Amino acid sequence: MQDLWIVGGSGAALEVWAVARAMEASGPQPWKLRGFLVIEGSPEFDPEGLEVRNEVAFLAAPPTSQALIVVGLGEPSLRQKVAQTYAIRGFQFATLIHPSAIVGPACSVGEGSVLMALSVLETHVNVGEHALLNVGTSIAHNGSLGRCCSLGPGVRLAGWVALGDRCDLGVGCCVRPRVTLGPDTRVGAGGAVVADHPGSVTLVGVPAIPLPRA
Repeated sequence: MQDLWIVGGSGAALEVWAVARAMEASGPQPWKLRGFLVIEGSPEFDPEGLEVRNEVAFLAAPPTSQALIVVGLGEPSLRQKVAQTYAIRGFQFATLIHPSAIVGPACSVGEGSVLMALSVLETHVNVGEHALLNVGTSIAHNGSLGRCCSLGPGVRLAGWVALGDRCDLGVGCCVRPRVTLGPDTRVGAGGAVVADHPGSVTLVGVPAIPLPRA
């Protein structure tokens, strides 16, 4: 059985921990949750008796047994960078799906991604590597997410919505059918996206429009 380590020590890591614990409670897993890897200091929460190790020291002297990694960091670009660091060193990644999540027919979930409680992939949905789908998110038919996307609690993507790499949608966002958002698009909490955007933009409001660049 492999040891599962969660990278991170803040809210996103705690939410990933909750998914892992729910999976362990639902039945045997091919891994055992071992603890957290933090850059410095201590987690911002009670680690519930799990081991906490410094990430730099862990990478300098990795365990002799094969360890599985899941990156519990909310910021998409940071999550991608950290995932690449571990991949270069030969680590494998766990994909975590909460027992209450629904993954419909002809859906795929990329390596290292996390589907939290009550998230829904309807049908023919493709989720890229290292995505975080928070509590109660839903993606309708033929949706696609690029690598390292983050969907906040309650996000709703209608049919045929496509998100590029590292998109970050805040709490309660919704996206109308057949909209495409390019890489590094951010949408503020409660935004309603009704049109395509090429990427590297922050959208806010109803309907969501780009924030002026500083």
